Order: sequence, then C-alpha cells, then structure tokens
Amino acid sequence: MKKRIIPSILLHGGTNVTLSQQFTPWRTVGALAQQLRIHVRRNCDELLIINTDLAGSSFFSCSHRLLSLVRQEVDIPIAYAGGISSAEDASSCINSGFDRVYLTSAFIDDSSVVSSIASVIGSQSTGVCLPYRRSVIGDAPMLWDFRADKLRQDLPLLEVLQAAVSSGAGEVLLYNVDRDGCLQGLDVSLLDMLEVSGISVPVLLAGGAGAPEHVSAALVSPAVQGVVAGSIFALTQETPATIRSHCESMGIAMRRP
Repeated sequence: MKKRIIPSILLHGGTNVTLSQQFTPWRTVGALAQQLRIHVRRNCDELLIINTDLAGSSFFSCSHRLLSLVRQEVDIPIAYAGGISSAEDASSCINSGFDRVYLTSAFIDDSSVVSSIASVIGSQSTGVCLPYRRSVIGDAPMLWDFRADKLRQDLPLLEVLQAAVSSGAGEVLLYNVDRDGCLQGLDVSLLDMLEVSGISVPVLLAGGAGAPEHVSAALVSPAVQGVVAGSIFALTQETPATIRSHCESMGIAMRRP
C-alpha cells in the first residue's frame, strides 16, 4: 500500500487557521481559503481539517462558509474532525464534500457510535483519532482525554486502537500530544507495537514531524500508512512534494495526487 503525507489544518475562531502545541492553539497563520489554496498548489495527497472550536463538543455545526470554501477550493480528498457524534453529523459532512470524518470524544464515550456511523457512510469514510500520552518516558502509551486534560490510565493505547477497529473504523490516527508542534520527530517507539498488533486498517501517525527524515522514519514501517503534520508546512521550507521526494529516495512507495 502506497504511503501518504497529509497536511492538517486547525481551525480556531471560525475559519482562522492556527498552529498548536500539545493540542493548544497558539499561533494564527492565515485564513482557511488561503491555506487550502497553498496546500492544493503544493500537490499534497489529501488534507485533514480539524475544527478545534468543536473539539469535545456534543453539538455539531459546520458553517456554510467552511463548507463553501471546501467545495470551491479543494479537488483532492479531504477529511474532517471536530464535534462528530452521530451518523447524521457524519452524513452531513460527507454530503457536503468531505471524504472521511474522524471521531474522538464520541468514540471515547460510546464506541458503538463508530459502527452506527460506518453502517451509514461506510468504514472507508469513518476514522477514529486517538490522542495519547505517556506518564513518563518509556511507559506504555495511554489514551489522553483532552476534555478533562487527563491521562486515561485505564485505557492503554493498543487496546483502544484494537477497539476502534473492532467497532468499524476504517482508519485510525494516533496523535502524540506531547510531540504536537515540537518539530522534533514522530513517536517511532510505537512502531514495534504496531507491527505485531495485527491491525488490519490503515494507521496514521501525527505529532512532531519537523523534517523529511522524521516522516520517512515512520513510513518505512509496514504498520504505518501515512503521516499527518501541520507545523512543518508553516514553519519550515518543506512541502508535501519535498517530503515525498525524500521518502521515495529511501525506497518508500508514495501515493501521488
């Protein structure tokens, strides 16, 4: 399976695009329309919009302006995360032009919502995003509930990942909270765990990508199908094309737009 590079766009305060550090928005880098055009022009494989205004919310509302911009500016696959808690919410996103939705809070509260959504829009369009942390370096990764800013010691990441797949998720995004925005490298310590886990759906990694070498270090593993990144594209000279070229030079088969 060919590997993917997926720029993430974090919305905060409507259609303002921000960067984050450890899941906290800290710097505005432009408007949504501008960022969409930049990424499309740079030949990215696909995009992920994360609506931080609705993160953790049980009330979903996607503005007409956001939906209009997506339809006008994007001709590549695009996914959405933020406030999805029902099949109705997910269907609204898919019908508005998104190709996939990601759940976090709704899945944590009731994993059966994944199967109910997948039964309507299909598993291929249903993803789960799992933010995680470790209590200390070297410990097993645990799910992090961002709503309570709490490490869920009762929810080991591997068990939650397996539960997400069993519930019907067609893709899972593993998001390292401590590395988010640091540009110091992805959490490749997960690779051994993933390679023996037998997970049957694509797994994406996010949090920490700051150089092409960071991306290739993750994508070289057969257990990782893609990397999601944001700050690297705003704070460095790297683009999806330069990272893709580097990965190809390392013998990694990459998806092209």
